Amino acid sequence: MTLETLPLELRKLGLTEKEAQVYLATLKLGYTSIQKIAQQTQISRPTTYSIIKSLKEKGLISQSKDKSKKYFTAESPDKLLNILKREKKEIDEKEREFLRIIALLKDKDQLGDKRDVKVYKTKNSIEILFNDFLTTQSKKIYVLANNEKIWSFKTREAIYQKIRKRLGKIEIKELSTDTTIKKDYLEKKLLKSKSSFNGIIVIYDKVIILPDQSSGILIENKTIVDLIKSFFLCLWEK
Repeated sequence: MTLETLPLELRKLGLTEKEAQVYLATLKLGYTSIQKIAQQTQISRPTTYSIIKSLKEKGLISQSKDKSKKYFTAESPDKLLNILKREKKEIDEKEREFLRIIALLKDKDQLGDKRDVKVYKTKNSIEILFNDFLTTQSKKIYVLANNEKIWSFKTREAIYQKIRKRLGKIEIKELSTDTTIKKDYLEKKLLKSKSSFNGIIVIYDKVIILPDQSSGILIENKTIVDLIKSFFLCLWEK
């Protein structure tokens, strides 16, 4: 990165071209007046003042007075990190709202496909089902994992963390062939490898059944979901 490319790099962080020019000029001039900033950037004073106001709101320029005259100082470049943090927060909030809307639409049966049991047999079957799982509003999740090749714990944990971030505290019970991994939000018990079912079952407000890596079943019928959930809990207690 060179001095010539700095304005472009600042624009990548969300600043406009003129905001980048004014910030860099103020950073170079130090404690300075709006007149000097305008001269340095060759931007009109009214426009410069408007840009400074925007940069003040972003925490990149501070203002002070000396004998009723206004002076401006560029904040440390470290403050640029705050812009990224704000953008990340906004994106996270939009994602949560997006998932909430999807969940509401599904609750109201407005997605068109009202079948209680859906079978997927495409290359992206598991991805489709995982995306549905991510929209859950259930804070109790039960998983029977008897085939780590279909859905590894690392992949499951990434999804758990996204759900925890959206819903807060959740309860997860896992019956798995591997109980060596411990998490404070996750309770695990050993599932004997000789179990007749060699796949993955995920129970939330729906049920996902993954018998292999290329197909999956989504069950939305509440009666069937509750029945499978009761079977899981019986198995869990034994």
